[in-house]
Amino acid sequence: MRKRDRVLLCLLILTVCLSCRMVDTLTGGGKAGTVNDLWPDVPPLEGATRADLAVPLGARLMIRAAMQGKVSFIAFTTDKSAQVVQDFYSKERMKSAGWASGEKGCVGDTEDKESQGAICFFTREGGGKKEGLAIVLAEDEKTKQTDIFYARADLTEAATPSP
Repeated sequence: MRKRDRVLLCLLILTVCLSCRMVDTLTGGGKAGTVNDLWPDVPPLEGATRADLAVPLGARLMIRAAMQGKVSFIAFTTDKSAQVVQDFYSKERMKSAGWASGEKGCVGDTEDKESQGAICFFTREGGGKKEGLAIVLAEDEKTKQTDIFYARADLTEAATPSP
């Protein structure tokens, strides 16, 4: 795993781990949505609607600094459970859309029962470009709504000039 991949992974995990209530954390701070529409190579979840969720300022600054501005965000919400959304973004579905994943694909917040949150990591390479996609899911127990936060990063290594 390259250094930039590790940094992105650590920052995303840190953001999730530091939040006691992931939904509250995602809805406080600057607005998400550096793009207006979900990217065409990311399968959309039927019935999900665009939302103005937010990323905490500290996390947003760390991610942008680590990725040198090569990251974009968009958020959606759905009435489906986090487990249903996690199952939707299976390794097989994402592979058919051109994305590769690690051994598990999505990692839920619990192993022994239905999860109320998850993180999914995917990568793709082509045309001299490498990209990473993180999908963060958080279900609000009170409203039974699930927030879906997508972060896409350009992981292409900058060419170093030869002497």
